[in-house]
Formats: sequence, structure tokens, C-alpha cells
Amino acid sequence: MRSILLFPADRRRSFVDALACGAEAILLRPDDAANMTRDEALTWARGLIAAARGRERPKLFVEIASLRAGGPDELAALVIPGLDGVVLQGCEGRADVQQLSLRLGAAEAAADLPAGAVRIVALAAQTPAAVFALGGYAGASARLTALAMDETALPGGAAARAAARTLLALGAAAAGALALDICPPAKGNALEEACRAIRREGFSGLVTAAAGEIPAINRAFGAI
Repeated sequence: MRSILLFPADRRRSFVDALACGAEAILLRPDDAANMTRDEALTWARGLIAAARGRERPKLFVEIASLRAGGPDELAALVIPGLDGVVLQGCEGRADVQQLSLRLGAAEAAADLPAGAVRIVALAAQTPAAVFALGGYAGASARLTALAMDETALPGGAAARAAARTLLALGAAAAGALALDICPPAKGNALEEACRAIRREGFSGLVTAAAGEIPAINRAFGAI
């Protein structure tokens, strides 16, 4: 996955436009709900997944809360035909991935989906404990598709974040998974060059909230 578009729970935004923007995956974010309760946001996500089923489209992922915040409890509402994967917030190591994989297996069985149909992307550098666990994901689960950075500010500032990015890229490579970063704050030709620099650091793709950045990301990362 070279390019992932963040799509918040906002009924004012066009999902049709998001599907057509060229992103290789769309990440639905019920946590970013505009004027919705949590249950309404989950229903929103489920409705978009169902509506896109059977169409030629990007992969669809849904972000869920960490294990400690009860994210897997929402899988019954989200694991339906058409869902390609979940993005786990606050992942702090292989045990979290393994526990989520077990819960996904039960949800898949309940939804009559093949075992292993739903993949996992782990937001794996949101806390100091998570950063120290980045070397341990090899063999955690066949579902594990990627380790990803996000906007979370780690204690220690820029130096801590730089170290976390390096460790995440190395940990993903050791686990045979993709490494995903956040799109840098640049525009035009500078954006494409910044994306190429991130690729040279060992990352496989970028996450962005701006559909207009998708073409530059796809060009910079080429076929992966």
C-alpha cells in the first residue's frame, strides 16, 4: 500500500470522491466523528463498507481503539463482507497483535468470512512502551500487514520521534511487513521529493488526510 487516505466520520464528505482519488487504501476513522455518537460513527463505517462491497475500489480499513480501550469489542459491528482490515491504535507489541488476531477470527466466523480475511495494521509507535517493542513483531500473526507511525507526539520531542521512525522501519522489515509514515508537510514538487526521501529511509507508503496529495505519493513510491 503506497497511499492511504484518512476519511473521518463526517456525513458532509463525499465517499464517492474518496474512492476515486487514486489511494490504494482508505482508512475510515470513527474516532474523528463530526456530530455523531460512537454508535452512530460505527454504523456510518459499516454502511460505507457495505455500500462499497463488490465495486472496484481501494482497500477499506477501519481504525479501532487499543486493546486497553476496548477496541476489539467493536469488531462485531465492523467485520462484515467488504472490510479488508483494521488499524489498531496504541499497539504495544506482538501480544496485542496476537490477541486482536484471535478476536478477528471469532468475528470472521460470525460474519461467515474466510479465516484471515481481515488484515491488521498496527499503530506501533504511539507510546514509549510501543517503541521498545518494535523489534518483536516477526511471526506475530499472518494478518499483520504493516507497522505505522501517526501524529502522536512521543515524550522526548523530535529526537524521540526520529528514533521511533528508524526503529519502526527496521521492525517492519524484520517482520516482513510494510512500514507506513505520515505524509510530510510540503507542497508541489517539494512534496514528491520529501516522499522519495521517506522511501529511501525504508518506508513503503504514506498516510494522508488530503486527497490532493495522493498522486504525488503514488509517483514517489512507485510500484510496491
